[in-house]
Amino acid sequence: MNTALLAIGVFATAFFVHLAWWRIALPRRQTAALLGLFCAVLFAWLTVSHVLPGRWFTAADRWEAIHVAVFHTACTLAYVVAYSALEQRSPSMTMLVAVADAGEAGCSPDELRGLLAGVSPLEVRLDTMIHDGMIMRAGDTYRLAAKGWAWASVFASWRRLVGLPRGG
Repeated sequence: MNTALLAIGVFATAFFVHLAWWRIALPRRQTAALLGLFCAVLFAWLTVSHVLPGRWFTAADRWEAIHVAVFHTACTLAYVVAYSALEQRSPSMTMLVAVADAGEAGCSPDELRGLLAGVSPLEVRLDTMIHDGMIMRAGDTYRLAAKGWAWASVFASWRRLVGLPRGG
């Protein structure tokens, strides 16, 4: 039980540092900042656990440290994936929040259509990918940047490895 509480505490520490940082100033590259922050908190905790073993806030031994690190890494990756859905609001999420905010009165179909008028999720995603250096715009076409090629190669290799067909 102590290991579980310790693991939750390390993750919660990173999460609350993340909330404070985002309140002060929103990072330009939020996903990278999240990964860096959560990894830094884990690294700092592992270092403190090595220097001061057996304290109530540190691991008693290497196995406990490994358990906490695995838990923290899994939760970090799950949170980063969930955060990406919050970072760029999807049409479904936009409608869901609007209906929730309307309360008992609800929303009419015209009100919901108005929320999404002029908003292209594809354009928002393309702009984000350009901003992140995944693709670049050349006239009327988009081309993969070096970072995009690297990620595309990883995903294509993974799809081949698990036997999925080519394509998206």
